[in-house]
Amino acid sequence: MFKLLLAGDGGQGIQLLSNIICESAFEKGLEVTHIPNYGLEQRGGVSLAFIKIDDNKIVYPKFTTPDLMLVMSDQARERVENHFGEKQEVLDIKDFKETLVGKGIISRSYNIFFLGKIFKILLEKELIDINFAKNYLKNKLSSKPGFEDNLKALEFGFKL
Repeated sequence: MFKLLLAGDGGQGIQLLSNIICESAFEKGLEVTHIPNYGLEQRGGVSLAFIKIDDNKIVYPKFTTPDLMLVMSDQARERVENHFGEKQEVLDIKDFKETLVGKGIISRSYNIFFLGKIFKILLEKELIDINFAKNYLKNKLSSKPGFEDNLKALEFGFKL
């Protein structure tokens, strides 16, 4: 079983990322649970997504400590501080900000950069179908402004 917790501010695309991850794992034939968590304010409040992926039936979807956690803002970091554990991987925007700016990744593509990093981790664990994931992302975002920036961010995240 693999557990992910995605955390960011409303409007940063946390729920979009969780949908892409869940659909990609499901397409590979795995069991997936997704618990979205966001306030009424949707934009500006903290948005969370709790995801479990397993090849066996998932009986109970909740968890406290994820295997992988994405933190996209200071506000989100405060909200998930009780979910930090000793044996987890944490992707925290504060650790990548300088690299992202230096590489010319625009702020609205930061979430897609992290999706690239998450794709790489999940692919190494054989938890997603990468071709489906990329096509799903293309179908969801290709008509939106800045799609080329998103592709650049995705590839950079996957390679870094």
